Amino acid sequence: MFILRFDFRLGPQSDATMAELYGASLEMCEWGEANGAMMAMFSEHHSASDGYLPSPIVMAAAAAARTTSLSINVGALLALMYDPVKLAEDMVVLDHLSAGRVSYTVGLGYRAEEYAMFGVDSSRRGVLMDEHLDVLKRALAGERFDWRGRSVHVTPEPLTPGGPMIAYGGGTVAAARRAGRRGMMLFPQHGDPALAEAYDQAALEAGNPTGMCMSPGTGSPTSLFVSDDTDAAWQELGPHLLHDAVMYKEWMGDAASASASNATTVDELRTQNGAYRIATITEARQLRDQYGALSLQPLCGGIPPETAWPYLKNLDAL
Repeated sequence: MFILRFDFRLGPQSDATMAELYGASLEMCEWGEANGAMMAMFSEHHSASDGYLPSPIVMAAAAAARTTSLSINVGALLALMYDPVKLAEDMVVLDHLSAGRVSYTVGLGYRAEEYAMFGVDSSRRGVLMDEHLDVLKRALAGERFDWRGRSVHVTPEPLTPGGPMIAYGGGTVAAARRAGRRGMMLFPQHGDPALAEAYDQAALEAGNPTGMCMSPGTGSPTSLFVSDDTDAAWQELGPHLLHDAVMYKEWMGDAASASASNATTVDELRTQNGAYRIATITEARQLRDQYGALSLQPLCGGIPPETAWPYLKNLDAL
């Protein structure tokens, strides 16, 4: 049981091309479907120096067309970077194309560059998110309504009644409260119990079910690779993993996240034995049994596909 995540960072240490990474991810989705993958995830950021994926819905559509049963998640979908009416239309089309297999985890985002690029006032982001979520919900339900002086009616109706599943992602109490009062599942960035408490309180006040805050397992790696020669693997993969870790640290600062690392060298990243981890087959079995699923990022930091494939296929031994 494992999850495949792709964000397509392409660091300067890599000699891969973006086209190679995009193509390999679709092949890996096909392979994953045949070999026990629970889900493929496509993440989103904009105006990134290393090419981080800006159009996850496009990649989700491509993956849906290459598979038949694999669940696909777009997360986090930075909803404020979209016109919500057009976003609803794209969701509807993809809902039919994928036979209802694509879900979404919506997030606010945290990079000022992204808000500036799309002309979004970050000081109003909470209010705007509530507005966008309301529009999405009504549009996906097939309602006819007016919004900002526009007459809205999204067609066709989605295959999934009411539209595809939309969860919420974030790492703040405000995010937990927003999800709780809306009855949306919450996938927080970290496991602070305060988020689950805030979620349940807001859910109760709104008359929604509690217990839908799905925090990451404490100590669970978020970018796992499997090899019985971990020394050689760290030598080969380490620079790519370090690029990913350093870039996230630069973006997130001191914000809490299960994927965060303050490592500045490959040796430090390895010693932390944290989010970025290379495990033996025996260790991977133990992690699977402990956490229920393994979280893989097979092209992390721009790992060339020919390098990535053997580590992915080591899961066959599990």
